[in-house]
Amino acid sequence: MRQVAPGVYMMEGLRGANVYLLHSGNGVTLVDTGWAGDAGRVLAQLQESGWGLSDLQSIVLTHWHGDHSGNAAELARRSGAQVVAHREEVPHIEQDRSVPPAPPVPYLLNWLAAHVLLRRPPCQVSLQVEDGDVIGASGGLQVIHTPGHTPGSICLYQPEQRILFCGDALVSAHPVSGRPGLGLQMRLLAVDYARACASARRLSTLPVEVLCCGHGQPILEGAGEKMRRLLGDASA
Repeated sequence: MRQVAPGVYMMEGLRGANVYLLHSGNGVTLVDTGWAGDAGRVLAQLQESGWGLSDLQSIVLTHWHGDHSGNAAELARRSGAQVVAHREEVPHIEQDRSVPPAPPVPYLLNWLAAHVLLRRPPCQVSLQVEDGDVIGASGGLQVIHTPGHTPGSICLYQPEQRILFCGDALVSAHPVSGRPGLGLQMRLLAVDYARACASARRLSTLPVEVLCCGHGQPILEGAGEKMRRLLGDASA
């Protein structure tokens, strides 16, 4: 596990999406959980860094895809942590509903991911959030609803440190090839690509110094300018 910013760490050696750990006086919060089967590795890194199961207070899921939510159920069961997600993601995280409506190819890819490639156990969500809510971790994380990749995708913004946890709204490495570079998520993985682009443009208006993507390495300085160069100056 390596430090990204004061009180913010990225776990290493996990499969799937990045897992970020936020430490504050309220204990430990995880942003996403990686691919199912890696719960033991997540807990081992917690313990190696001096935290125990009782320190894990919250698990925030940026969206329902199994590379992000795969270990949520196991980690919540073992720690008692609350699981937090946008209300539109809840039926898919709890698996009361299959994949959301989408054009034919994204729908098929999401179905294959949910039922074959990225299968994960259902997980109960204990706290549903909306755009504008504040999660009491790391000095206060503002919830930003960023639909498009999935209907209830969220990002988390810490204004004092200017850190943005953006899930899959933006990636700093291609999700298939792994090639580094800031970009939008793949069109074929979005339930609504136009909304995904609009969500990314909204993010580009924020003053962001550090960008913690779900895929690829964090951008540790000047992230906002890089986002605006990618998307055009949305504030103009």
